[in-house]
Amino acid sequence: MCDPIPKSRFFICSIALMSLCILAPRPSVAECARESRGAALFPQVRQKAADGDELSSLNLLGIRYAKGQGVKRNPGLAMRFFLRSAIQGYTPAMANVGTLYEIGAMRHSDFRRAYAWVRAALRFGVPEEDQDQTVLKLWMIAAQLGPDRIAGAERLANVITTRLLESCQCSPGREPEQALTAFYEAASQL
Repeated sequence: MCDPIPKSRFFICSIALMSLCILAPRPSVAECARESRGAALFPQVRQKAADGDELSSLNLLGIRYAKGQGVKRNPGLAMRFFLRSAIQGYTPAMANVGTLYEIGAMRHSDFRRAYAWVRAALRFGVPEEDQDQTVLKLWMIAAQLGPDRIAGAERLANVITTRLLESCQCSPGREPEQALTAFYEAASQL
C-alpha cells in the first residue's frame, strides 16, 4: 500500500506546476486555433482575438474542447486554454477550471480543487451576469465536500488567489495593491 503524499509536498508541487504554466512560452490565440484545426470552425474565437480580447478567446476555445463543439472532445486541452486565461485574471476561465475538476473531466472529480478555483473566481469578481450561477456552483461543490473538508479547500483557494495576484498583478476593477489589501483583510476574518 502506498503512503499518501504529505500536504506540504502537494502544495509545493501545485505551486511549481502553476509557475510552469505562467513561465511557459505562450502561442497566440490565432496559433492555438490554427493548431487545433478549428480556425474555420470558430468564427467567434477569431473575431474576439481580432478585437484584442485574447483572454475571452482562450476561454471560448477551452469551452469548445471541453464540450467537443466542432472538434474532438479534449478536456486536457480545454484545461490548458482555461488555465492560460485564468492565470491572467480572467474569472470566467477560473470558474471553468473549477467546473472541469467538479465534473471529473481530468479522470476523477476533485471537489477541493473545484471549490478552490470557483472561490478564487468569486474573489476576483465574476461578471455580474454570472454571479448567481457561480455562487450556486460554489454551494453545490461545497455540499459535495462537506463541512470538514471546506477549510482545506479555502486554504487552497487562498494559495491560488495569492499566486494569481502576484503573477498577473491584476484584479478586475481594482488596482493590484488594493486587491491584495482587500484579499488579506478578507482572509484575516476567516
